[in-house]
This record gives sequence, structure tokens and C-alpha cells, in this order.
Amino acid sequence: MIGIVFDPAKVLDPDQQDWWKRWQQRASDATEKAIDSFEDWLSGPRDEPFHFTFNSPIWRELKDWLLGHVFYDKCAYCECLISGYYGDAEHFRPKGAVKYKDISGEFVKASCEIPDPAGTNVLAMEHPGYFWLAYDWRNLVPACVYCNSGEGKNERFDTQSGHFLMIELDEAEVLAMPAELRPRASKRWPRRYYHSPATLDKLEGPLLLNPLNPAPGRNPRDHIRFGQRGTVAPLKGSALAERSIEVFGLRKPKLREGRQKAQAIFQSTYFDALREFDPDSGQSKAQALLDEYAAGKHPFSAAALDYYRILYENQPKPI
Repeated sequence: MIGIVFDPAKVLDPDQQDWWKRWQQRASDATEKAIDSFEDWLSGPRDEPFHFTFNSPIWRELKDWLLGHVFYDKCAYCECLISGYYGDAEHFRPKGAVKYKDISGEFVKASCEIPDPAGTNVLAMEHPGYFWLAYDWRNLVPACVYCNSGEGKNERFDTQSGHFLMIELDEAEVLAMPAELRPRASKRWPRRYYHSPATLDKLEGPLLLNPLNPAPGRNPRDHIRFGQRGTVAPLKGSALAERSIEVFGLRKPKLREGRQKAQAIFQSTYFDALREFDPDSGQSKAQALLDEYAAGKHPFSAAALDYYRILYENQPKPI
């Protein structure tokens, strides 16, 4: 797993910006429908768990775009190659049911508390899922079938401090927040807001690593280390790494073999590149190759970079 920094405002060309704005509008409209549905349900008897039928083509379109332009046809979690139909749009925070593994090792449905819209009390409930983030690009990554399956992550979302949904705030408090922290307003109840992904990161303390725009201190490269022959282990006993390795199945033999092959390819390619200099860029092809791996442009880039550390640990330029 390798952390990918992606800022649409900085990296998209004009044509892509036009597409991005259109997609964002569709996503925003779809989010409003999901919030409408939840608030209808919350206003009613709540005899049944909340359920909403999402417009999946919206996030599939983004998944395809991210796969081609940001994650280079790879699963964001395990870094194996995926393509088209075989890749899923994976929600880092599950859009529907949410479960986690408790200290006894049993899976438990998540719960949450929200300000009661009918009064001033707190309403305890089974967490309905992060439905308002279902179309939020900050919560979507391409994933292989395994990582997004019941054997992998799927509905699972382990945290240190519980699972959150809604908060009561004054409008002035919201306007004073940085844009990335601002919550989304309820359509029905004044002063009620749905948390942003960045605020949720601070409140919940996710026990899974997010490869897309990782929060400070949560870059996968600072937690997971790959060794020779494609082995994997937590760095400095990281609990985040251990849980992520488990959930994403990073110790699976096929993944280890894939990483081992990627390390061999890297070693051979790097040796060849050491002999060449690119006059157009003014740098060695070896450094250009390292830059490609640092950007996650090759399968199992993180494992290859860690193999470089092993082979050239005395190099003056760290990766």
C-alpha cells in the first residue's frame, strides 16, 4: 500500500476540470437524495433499519477515472493490477451497514449517538452507514474484488473511538472551519450537520490505513514495511499496520509472490537505468524510475521501494 496525494484543483487540466465539475454536481445531487431519505426515515417510526438504494453508476464512473488517472490500474489497498469490470468502487467508510471487530475478536454492528431532531436529548441508534459520503470522492478508491469482499474490508470499519454521524453546530462555527473540515448541513433541521471525512478522522481514529490523501501520521509508508521475497510486517509494531495487513489480506501467498516478482523486475530495471542519463529531463533514468515508483505507478510500488532500501540503504537520497 502506498499513499497517494490527489488534489483535483491542482492537477486537473481544463478538460478534466469540466468533467470533474459535472461529476461533482451529479454526486452532490445524489447526496441530497440520500440525506432526504435518511431524514424521512429519522422522522418516522424507525421500525426497520435505514435502507437506501444508491445510484451506483455515479461512483463507478469516478472509480474508472481514479483507476486510470490516479491509481494506475491498481487496487488502492493491495496494489495488485485490476481493470474495468473487475475493479470495485470501494468506500473507505462503508456507505451502508458498518461492523467492526471487538476486543474478543467478534464482529459487532456499529452504533452511534446523534442530537435528537425532535428535542434536546441524544438519540442512540445502530449506525446507518456513512450514506452522506457515498458519492464523496474523498471516501472512494478503486479496489480489487478481494479487498472489497466479505473476506476483505467490505462493511468493516474498525476505529479507536467509535463511529459518528451528525453534530449540532452554529452556522458561524461551520463558516470558521477550513473548507476540508466543513460538515454538510441537514436539509431539515437547523444547526444539524453531517461530519466531513477529515473531521471523522479526528473523532474516530480509524484503525485502517487510507491510501488516498492519508491524514498526518497515517501514511501507509510510515506504518507498513515490505521485506525481501515480498514479505510484509508492521513498522515499529504499528497497530494501524497490523489491522490493515489483516483486513486487506496482505499476507496472502499470491500477494507475497506478486510482490517478490515486482521486486525482481524493479532490481533488473533499476540496474539497467543506472547506466543511462536522460538529457531532456537532466536526471538519471534511475532517479526517474524511483520517482515513478514513489508515485505508485507500478504494481506493488511500496514493496519495490522497500527492496531498494534493503539493496541501497546507504544511498544519500531516502525514498
